[in-house]
Amino acid sequence: MIKKLPDEVIRKIAAGEVIESPASVVRELVENAIDAGAKNIRIVAEESGKRMILVEDDGIGMSKDEIPAAVERFTTSKISSEEDLDAISTLGFRGEALHSIATVSKLTIRSGTEENTENSWEVIFNETIPETVRPAPYRKGTTVIVRDLFYNFPVRRKFLSGDLYEGRRIIEVVTTYALWNYDIGFELVINGNEVYNLQPATSYDERIEDIYGEDFIDETIEIHSKFGESLEITGRITRPEKMKIRPVIQLTLVNGRSVKSDQIRAAIYKALMEVKNYPEYIIFVKVDPHLIDFNIHPQKKDVRFSKSLRIFERFYRSIREVLETTKTSYLSVQPSSGPFLKLTQEKVPITREETKNARQLELGEMTFQAQQEESEGEEQIIPSAVWQAHNSYIIAEVKTGIIIIDQHAAHERVIYEQLLSRKVGTQSLLFPVTVHLTPQEMQVFNEYKEILENFGFRIRKFSQTTVVIEGIPNIFSAITKDEFKEILGELEVKKSLPDRFQYSVKTIACKAAIKAGDPLTNEEMLSLINQLFHCKNPYFCPHGRPTIIKIGLDELERKFGRH
Repeated sequence: MIKKLPDEVIRKIAAGEVIESPASVVRELVENAIDAGAKNIRIVAEESGKRMILVEDDGIGMSKDEIPAAVERFTTSKISSEEDLDAISTLGFRGEALHSIATVSKLTIRSGTEENTENSWEVIFNETIPETVRPAPYRKGTTVIVRDLFYNFPVRRKFLSGDLYEGRRIIEVVTTYALWNYDIGFELVINGNEVYNLQPATSYDERIEDIYGEDFIDETIEIHSKFGESLEITGRITRPEKMKIRPVIQLTLVNGRSVKSDQIRAAIYKALMEVKNYPEYIIFVKVDPHLIDFNIHPQKKDVRFSKSLRIFERFYRSIREVLETTKTSYLSVQPSSGPFLKLTQEKVPITREETKNARQLELGEMTFQAQQEESEGEEQIIPSAVWQAHNSYIIAEVKTGIIIIDQHAAHERVIYEQLLSRKVGTQSLLFPVTVHLTPQEMQVFNEYKEILENFGFRIRKFSQTTVVIEGIPNIFSAITKDEFKEILGELEVKKSLPDRFQYSVKTIACKAAIKAGDPLTNEEMLSLINQLFHCKNPYFCPHGRPTIIKIGLDELERKFGRH
């Protein structure tokens, strides 16, 4: 039987569409603070927002009567007619945010409209109903406190992620607003740790450097194109020679909001198609409000552009033009035999020994002959019959056929078992490596610091945004800033300590192992083969891929019609 849902159920469903996580609460409250003309915004989250979220601003504030009105559904100061929806220039315009937050949490609002504290008020809500209204000593501005998110919505609360993941989502939200609104000061504290304390800046570049460091500025080139009064594209994108295997920073901000736009991303990648690896970018797009629609997603994550803007074409042209005018353009890099270009990474020296000894550090010093004496089985490798194919695969002759070894997967297995058995030491770096971390990366580092140190890293936290690598596991020959950031980028959020431990071991092993494409000498290949066959499980890498394929003589003879 079809029946109408009760109003209470409808209200909670609607609230769940707007508020899905602590990060969505932060997003809505920060948007309101910006729209209120705040010059400084402070955000505090406990248990990554699940227990408490506080957003404090020094904006215009609200009067005693306006505070309860702001929590009613579909009340807003941002729009007044249907026509206003066609030219939205503010952030929080629907009038659903505070109502939705109050529906799924314990909400308190303090606000004042004057510098003195005589006309300031505190209102405590029972869901959306004002339960307590009282004077409060408070200066001009507003503080919103959200406690026990989803306390009355246990199913939604149950499916929130762990503190690390929810904290990262809050950082991502605040970072995007801090980037666009560079003239506003932002302070963010999560679980007692100050993520950043940004003073008002004078330009996009200054704010980008405050958050992502000087390295990001040095490794990127500036984009700036203007198309009449309807469209302006500003930002930074990775230089061709600094492309990333796994890009961390890819942000597109449109009229103050971080959005996912397939058109923009496709245009960027089309403009960069001659180069292997991928760009990092931060791009600010200013669009005539009449030519854009944010009202197609409850959380304003999607956007629709007017066809008259020709977004794909203009983005493609903007990026191509800046690449072709910069000294290191895509056109100046010689193409490889394949569809992409091979870019090399500069290594940071760790010892004064000659380069020829670096590989010995990676593969160990076990000699092939000594190991062979321990095994006289029929699978014994013939030392004179070992080859490397495509600098990626080792082909070796055995008495019953041939074996093909994936050199990267094999070395991963060797290192993985060394790490598990704690047969790894620390080697000090002659030249410590200073790494500027994004707020998200710093949060991951704080979570995994102890585990990394247990495996041989020696890392000192230098500042709120910087760490110094003073020692690395002796399974590495060297480490670059990018390689360390890639390790942090791959350390997924795991709910239990055993999961974090196992994933850390696999990630470190992958990064320390020789790569497909690395040329090996005959001695190095033999040493790797022997170390592999002394592993407890030599046939699979830590991620489950096979390390060895064997082709027997019988199979070879069948394929060549000898049977």
